Amino acid sequence: MRQNLKSGFDLKKEERRIFFIFALTIVGYTVFALFGDIKKVVRASLTFDWRLLPLLIFLTSLNYLFRFIRWRYLLKKMDIDLPLVTSLRIFLSGLSMTVTPGKMGEVLKAYLVKKATKTNYAEMIPLLIFERLTDGIGMIILALGGLYLFRNLIFLFVFAVGLVATFFLFVLSKSYILRLIKRIEKSAGHVKILDFFILFFANSERLIKFQTLTVSVILSVIAWSFEGVALFLLVSRFTVSSGVASLLFSLLVFSFSSIAGFIALIPGGIGVAEGSITSLIAYFYHLPLYEAIFITLLFRFITLWYGVAVGFFNLLLYFSRS
Repeated sequence: MRQNLKSGFDLKKEERRIFFIFALTIVGYTVFALFGDIKKVVRASLTFDWRLLPLLIFLTSLNYLFRFIRWRYLLKKMDIDLPLVTSLRIFLSGLSMTVTPGKMGEVLKAYLVKKATKTNYAEMIPLLIFERLTDGIGMIILALGGLYLFRNLIFLFVFAVGLVATFFLFVLSKSYILRLIKRIEKSAGHVKILDFFILFFANSERLIKFQTLTVSVILSVIAWSFEGVALFLLVSRFTVSSGVASLLFSLLVFSFSSIAGFIALIPGGIGVAEGSITSLIAYFYHLPLYEAIFITLLFRFITLWYGVAVGFFNLLLYFSRS
């Protein structure tokens, strides 16, 4: 467990990062609670029906289940054969690195797949990018209903759609980009950084297909909708709003905060997501700040730190048995 997985990936270092970021997060959350009057935040926690907690954790677990189904589906499309249990362990292990810089969870998954199957890293790059791409598309779809009711956030939707469209234009321009790379290397010699694009295009054709994209996006929408519903259930304990509009707003708030955290390039969206969720639910549902802060903190522990804990425990278990 205390070994380097590969050059540039030090697991012991990543463990220290997780604990350091967790400690900083606790400090940040404490300051956050103080900002909203910590006594009132504690009072909100005392009036909350904690019998709801198992259901919220179950909904988050369903998110992981459907993302795992998508993971298995994409592995199959890439002709990467892994036993079910091994595949599950690798997928869950990736969750442990959600809060570390540089998307180390993706590096970890690529390493573990390589270790189990001797698959080249280059073959994993398109799959890992495709996972994040379909996550983004799923978030955009989930936000549509709320954006129809509340159009002030349309700028973020347009920006997110623009990112997805840019990616597809990039992929569809494969022949032009490869020709451009050949011209560059013909005049300037071999440029190492361009190898990434060559490897990506060489290994992405099996994923960039209509059926694969459709199935992956549907699974993404289903997976992330569970966390949106979890936020809706949390909010409904503090407000009389419980109709379809309230659910659509919750999905919008969840999707908006996730996209904002991703765009900010902050591990786990820490800080950005919390600020977005608190301000939006306080605005949408006319909740006092301390209640919005309590909802946000509980929601983030359930949807972020629960996953990190599950992933980290699984990672320890994985290496203790390997």
